[in-house]
Amino acid sequence: MRIIIALLISILAITPSVALADGRVALLIGNSDYSRPDLALPNPKNDVIALAESLRSLGFSVTEVIDQSSQGMQVSLSAFQAEAASSEIALFFYAGHGVQIGGQNYLIGTDIDTINEEDLRRASMTLTQVRDVFEAAAPDIGMLILDACRNNPFADAGQVEKGLVRTKGGAGLLIAYATDPGNVAFDGTGANSVFTSALLKNLATPGLEARLMLGRVRQQVVLETQGQQVPWVEEAVLGEHYFVPASIDATPKDPNTLEFAEWRRISSSTNPAEFSAYLEQFPDGLFADFARDRVAMLQKSQTISGNSQDLLASADIEQVSAALAALGFYASNDTAQAGTTRNLNADIEVAMNAYRSQLALPNDASLEQLFTDAGQGSMFLAATTLQRMRTDIVALRSVDRTRVIAQTALVQITEIALTNPDALPILEIAKKDMQAIEDSRDTILQRLDQSRTYYDEILNRAVLFMPKGATVALIGGEERSRDMGLNNQRLFNDANLFLKHISDANESQKGSYAWLVDVISEG
Repeated sequence: MRIIIALLISILAITPSVALADGRVALLIGNSDYSRPDLALPNPKNDVIALAESLRSLGFSVTEVIDQSSQGMQVSLSAFQAEAASSEIALFFYAGHGVQIGGQNYLIGTDIDTINEEDLRRASMTLTQVRDVFEAAAPDIGMLILDACRNNPFADAGQVEKGLVRTKGGAGLLIAYATDPGNVAFDGTGANSVFTSALLKNLATPGLEARLMLGRVRQQVVLETQGQQVPWVEEAVLGEHYFVPASIDATPKDPNTLEFAEWRRISSSTNPAEFSAYLEQFPDGLFADFARDRVAMLQKSQTISGNSQDLLASADIEQVSAALAALGFYASNDTAQAGTTRNLNADIEVAMNAYRSQLALPNDASLEQLFTDAGQGSMFLAATTLQRMRTDIVALRSVDRTRVIAQTALVQITEIALTNPDALPILEIAKKDMQAIEDSRDTILQRLDQSRTYYDEILNRAVLFMPKGATVALIGGEERSRDMGLNNQRLFNDANLFLKHISDANESQKGSYAWLVDVISEG
């Protein structure tokens, strides 16, 4: 027995993926072969097999359930609850038919006989049942990934509404849907669905936090389907969670990536020294003008009489805190979390006093002025970020085209080199070229990670306070000139696009990056 234990310890010592992934479990369900031939789907089975292989390489204990009835799925789910108890990561994946009935999502087993509501309920497992299992198991992070809503004869027959219905994620839970509410996900023309293909390509990226990883998945699906399929995510997850940790040397080397990371770190700071330090490091940076404005604003503070209690007495605290955060006077973007750890009202009053202190007439400050100032700043930041995002999307498309050509050439040169030693030097050059392309692509993706999440942050915050009926006149209209190293007309166009995204925003779109469709259509 001691010899066996010693061998196991030695194996764990030289297998970092297994040691790293202690407590990682996954239940993957793929239903392709339904009782009714008209319900058959080619890819769910393939999706489960491919995802299982990828997850096992990352140290997951994986249970594959293929072509099961509703009872079979529920038996597997019950066993999964025990495995997922207090785990590091618990992942549930379902590929197959899914429908909504009366505000509830149903994952359909293969034993469905007729297309009617009664049979649908009988032959299905509900998403609520899955959520209950996660709540009972209480993993560090629970992930529900649903690649359902494929071609849907149930909706065609008028039995159910199209697509799945939005479901809120509970504490510690992340729910990823292959497509937005009421829409259909593409099954794909290859071995896997469009969504699962994107998941497989991004899942094992080193140093990519789980939410950023799913952001890349959504971005890839939107780009590949030209906006016809828009995945979205509901999550209430604390902390950071990685499928693969960052390599030892994970510091970004691209100066643009470094600059964006530094700007995001200080963007809500109330310390002018941090913006001055940013300007020393990036004097011609993308956000240099904003940094100068922040320095001037924060250094202009003056002693004010009275306090802000009366001004805040009837205010919407969430709305006010979002506006103050947009202007850099309030550091938290999560008022719900902040309220559990400190006196939120007192913090907002301090922030409001700081905002008033830099106004020419502090005692005449109003909430309307606060929201206007915050709206103006947000429009400039959003438009600037859109410019950066659009440029990188164009670059990504170009690199991906080059990558396909280079991969084909590398395969051909490799085959020649097997029988012709003279081709070996050319093969080495081709490998280096391929690596340079991969490095360039990774740099662009890192930049897009930053700009995509930052724009979404600006948008979700501005939705709360942007004055109704706001136009580009808020930033001076066409007459205003601002030397930001950008084309002014494009700046105003993107400010208008940002206002459109605010107008379009609603709860069903939050977490979907639905706005990305507009960016790629113009890219």
